[in-house]
Amino acid sequence: MLATVNNPAARAASSQFRSVQHTAIVKMDEKGRLREREDRVYDVGPLDGGVYARLVEKNGKTLTPADLADEQERQQRFRERKAAQRFGGGDSDRVPLDSDLFDRYKAEVVGRELVAGRSTVILHFWPRTSDLPIRRRQDYVLNKLTGKVWIDEHDSEIVKVDAHLTERVRVLLGLVAALDKVDLAFEQIRMGDAVYLPLKLTANFEGRKLFTTLREHVEVTWTGQRPAAETTANPPAPAAQSSGSAKPHP
Repeated sequence: MLATVNNPAARAASSQFRSVQHTAIVKMDEKGRLREREDRVYDVGPLDGGVYARLVEKNGKTLTPADLADEQERQQRFRERKAAQRFGGGDSDRVPLDSDLFDRYKAEVVGRELVAGRSTVILHFWPRTSDLPIRRRQDYVLNKLTGKVWIDEHDSEIVKVDAHLTERVRVLLGLVAALDKVDLAFEQIRMGDAVYLPLKLTANFEGRKLFTTLREHVEVTWTGQRPAAETTANPPAPAAQSSGSAKPHP
């Protein structure tokens, strides 16, 4: 059933929406004590046939000249990757919900559940083989994930995912990081006519990076979902975002 979750028309429609993305990254030491926290706010919307998250705020402050220069460079790299895609190249950073992702897993139906008033099928999934190909850095993690995915029975779209590692993962042959634990939770919101947009992502990482302990908690929320043609004021600061969430369509 995972193979049915690949609707190019719905993907194209979802790319014509805007939202505000708030990302919080919390880094801890080996005893779980706070070492560092960073908060970022992005304006998410269509750009050159894709969806781009433009950084507009960092730790509650407007961007410095150095931050603006970095953002312009990041946007230029995004444009170049989109151009490469049109001429047969790839995008090494994104993780699209497409057949390339779903084909690496086996799945079985384990239940049904109402989510936001809509019927979903619950699938348990796991890696298809133990030696899936590594083409991008994120494949080290994606190839070792198992968990559950909730799929809308009518729209055949992913509603939410809970996943974790099946075993320890060495990223880039162990030269950069070894991940002992990765827990992921992802939710989407239905905007009507089988259009789904990201709503929330949480991720916990534990392992080692070179010779230091790696313990990070990442939380990403999207609010203010709306068609890209609609214009609004500047994205709200992190503390004000909870009042601007979009309402799901039944």
